[in-house]
Amino acid sequence: MSSPLVTLGVPVYRGQDELPVTLECLRTQTYQNLDVLISVDAGDQESARACEPFLRRDPRFRMQIQPTRLGWAGNTDWTMRERRGSFYVFQQHDDQVSPTYIADLVEAASRRPNAAICFAEAHSSGIRTMVSRGFPLSGAPIERVQTYLETMDCVPFRGLIRGSALASTSGLLLSDHDPLDSYGTEIRFMAELALCGEFCFVPGPIYYKRLHGDNLHLKRLNWSEPQRQLAWAVLAAWMVEVIAPAGRSTEERRALFDAVLTRFLVPNAPWGWVRAPARLLSSTSARALQPLRALLDRIKRSERVLHTVTGRWMLYESREPEHLAALLHRIFDRLKAGGRFQPAASLQTSWEALEQESQKRFGVK
Repeated sequence: MSSPLVTLGVPVYRGQDELPVTLECLRTQTYQNLDVLISVDAGDQESARACEPFLRRDPRFRMQIQPTRLGWAGNTDWTMRERRGSFYVFQQHDDQVSPTYIADLVEAASRRPNAAICFAEAHSSGIRTMVSRGFPLSGAPIERVQTYLETMDCVPFRGLIRGSALASTSGLLLSDHDPLDSYGTEIRFMAELALCGEFCFVPGPIYYKRLHGDNLHLKRLNWSEPQRQLAWAVLAAWMVEVIAPAGRSTEERRALFDAVLTRFLVPNAPWGWVRAPARLLSSTSARALQPLRALLDRIKRSERVLHTVTGRWMLYESREPEHLAALLHRIFDRLKAGGRFQPAASLQTSWEALEQESQKRFGVK
């Protein structure tokens, strides 16, 4: 691989104070074959003016001013679709990366042609200091996406994404109930990428994340319970759309469908859907889960994965049967509204039968 072009997507809105530091960090990367695509949301003239010195002095920088408000997901997706490079990197406008960040990831990608993403360690500072290494994914596509379902790890999203893998995804979808937030859209996107190729962790380069209190994900901490439930239901439906159809048989697709629902409905039984006694499963589901049980034995040996899935976060948690019933109903509503998952084609059943079976499985009405 000889110096492939890398597009760096930099979506920004009201980020004029931090943006120059980030752009200078990109300008001085040791890797030179860059296409820095800045997308300024909602006609934000102050952010656009902060970019002008870089546009004048460096032909690798280009900028688009969006006339209307796209939101973080819509603006980032625009940079993905307008990429010129063989690889794409999402760069938050107020974060920075180590000087050899792109060079190190490109070099790793040249050695791992099956990798959909090559990613690095993330160091967060500000209101909280922490180091996140993320979780690599390898093995067969079903194994990769199953592992990703458990971790739903966002660290790889800031890595180097192979353009051919990105092209096979739907990009960042917008949630119709809140397109300016679109909670979980990057998780859905990475589940698609997990089916395309491996996630390769690269030691050495560092992504520096700033936690300053105005980060989008921190604002979600103030959401009401109904907001959390709806956003969680949307993400659950998105993950069903990606993961369930990936099964190689009707039985395996049904097992994957149940696995996704369990991940979103059962907060404190992360391995239960795999370890359930065979007598509690249909014979077809039990057979379909055999390879997934083998996967469990492998990934449970990883302390990092075990720590994540046994103490894992959930945006919405409730043990109340009426709340779980409402959540399950909302998941099915979002699946039907999305129109991207059809149980007749994928699972050879109807919406009504599938919902009734799911209600029985999770003990809700």
